[in-house]
Amino acid sequence: MSRSDPVRTRYFTPLTRAELASDVLFYTGAALSIVVLLVDKTLRPTLHGSLMTVFAVSVAALFIITMVIRLYFAPRAADHRARDFVSSVYNVKLTHALTDGYYNNTLRTSEARLAAQVLENTHFSKAIVLAMVKDERIKVGIYATAWLITLLNRQASLDFILVGSQVVLSEQILSKWLRMEWLRSRCEAIYNDVYALFQSRPSEDTFNARALEAFGKYESAKANAAVTLSERIFQKQNNDLSSEWSDIKLALRMEQNP
Repeated sequence: MSRSDPVRTRYFTPLTRAELASDVLFYTGAALSIVVLLVDKTLRPTLHGSLMTVFAVSVAALFIITMVIRLYFAPRAADHRARDFVSSVYNVKLTHALTDGYYNNTLRTSEARLAAQVLENTHFSKAIVLAMVKDERIKVGIYATAWLITLLNRQASLDFILVGSQVVLSEQILSKWLRMEWLRSRCEAIYNDVYALFQSRPSEDTFNARALEAFGKYESAKANAAVTLSERIFQKQNNDLSSEWSDIKLALRMEQNP
């Protein structure tokens, strides 16, 4: 079966690159903020002034690219992914850039396909975010340990403590980790709800309403977490997760309409 994902290529790849650029700017700014403290502005005023200028430029650039990500790249990618999702559910072409082999179920009704696609998405998302957050936990642990050592060191200056606090409590360190943990938990909860929905086989109206509710929760979770799933981890786990998805469909008898 052919597989293609033009949505990721056209819209998520630029988003990922912009996020990488923001990370580079953040860590550059963090490093410069420490270096500036180590340079005596009285003995080396020119060097100190140059570092401060570069630091100010990196902060401004980080602000600009963060706003571009939040207001352009991320919403654009999310909108096209949602269009592709709905196009698959209702067998209509809301966009010319449609995925092939991205959603894998043969249910006949639109509501059943909606629920199945949410279940498939959360099945993949919770596994990918879990792999991502494991690395994030290590990074946060290293930064938090270094920060605590600085806090407990009586000889550490207040300036270093403030810089360390700014780095650890920033959007790219602590906040990112917490958002990942929340998204993983949210995806697991939505997955369990939809799985139970297929198991219970309620009335048609109840099934349809619960399926739509799950779709809304999933889209809301992605928007609130603002975490882009790793393409590298997706490719690494795709075969195993696809095999598990086949087992899930078989266990839930999903080829039959609920």
